This record gives sequence, structure tokens and C-alpha cells, in this order.
Amino acid sequence: MRVRLPLAALMLLPLLGACGGKGEVTMPPLTPEPGDSQLADTSTTLNPKETLPARAALYKYLRGIGAGNAKACAYLAPEYEQRVFGAPGRCREKLGPARAKLRPQDVAALRGVTVPTCEEGPDEGNYVVRFADLKWKGEPARPGGLLAASFTLRKTGDYWQIVG
Repeated sequence: MRVRLPLAALMLLPLLGACGGKGEVTMPPLTPEPGDSQLADTSTTLNPKETLPARAALYKYLRGIGAGNAKACAYLAPEYEQRVFGAPGRCREKLGPARAKLRPQDVAALRGVTVPTCEEGPDEGNYVVRFADLKWKGEPARPGGLLAASFTLRKTGDYWQIVG
């Protein structure tokens, strides 16, 4: 019962903070599947409730790639978009071609990925999720391209974004 209240509150955050301008990339709602272990961060000394918003952002980004949903771009900081897509704001345009370079089994694996743990990042307030720490329903995806060896997350305003 304790898990459902914070999860319900997280689902409402994108709705409360969205202004809804045209062409604006908005945060999709958190919709974890039953049995996802993303809330059970027991491998580190970090508080799982404190890291949940950061882990949820990466979860939604990776699941968004698996679904081919350009709304996943909302979870990328401009500097990360610059590095991965060549310029800030190009994720929406380049996500489809970049996703097409993934193997079909990698795309399928992304549909079942969870983010159960993270570590403190190099800068205060940042978290890092190593690709090896992601959990997969079946065969894991291979890192490379859109799938970095590690993801650094930072809170930007009210939201967590991938910065590295």
C-alpha cells in the first residue's frame, strides 16, 4: 500500500506541471507494468524513494525508444541531445532513424526494461545508472547508439533529465 501512494503522485506530476504549448515535448505518464522491480533499489545505500523520479525518467526514456514514441525526447537535456543527435532539439527528428539502427531484439528488449538501481553521480544531486544494472524481461539489449554504457541524470527544474 505504501508504494501505490507515491506512484500515484508521480503519475500526476506531468499533468500538474504541463503548460501544453504547440510542438512542446511533454512528459508522458509513468505506467510501469505489474511486477516491475523498479521500486526495489536494494543494492545501494541510496534511498529508493529519493532516486525513484530519476530512475522513472530513464525508464520512460528507454521504454519510449522501445515504443518509438518521440515523447521520450522530453527526458533529454540539450547537452545530451547535442552529443547523441548532433544538436539540441533534434531528438524528435532523429529518433526514428536512430531507433531503426537498433536490432529488432534490442527494440523488443526495451519494451520490458526496468531501472531498479542507481548510484550517486559525479556531481552532487546527480545519479548514474549503468547499462549493466538495467533489468530485462528476456535477453538484454546491446549497448551502443541510443543505448549508452551509462546514463547520468540531473534534476532540471521540476523534472529529471538525462545529461550524460
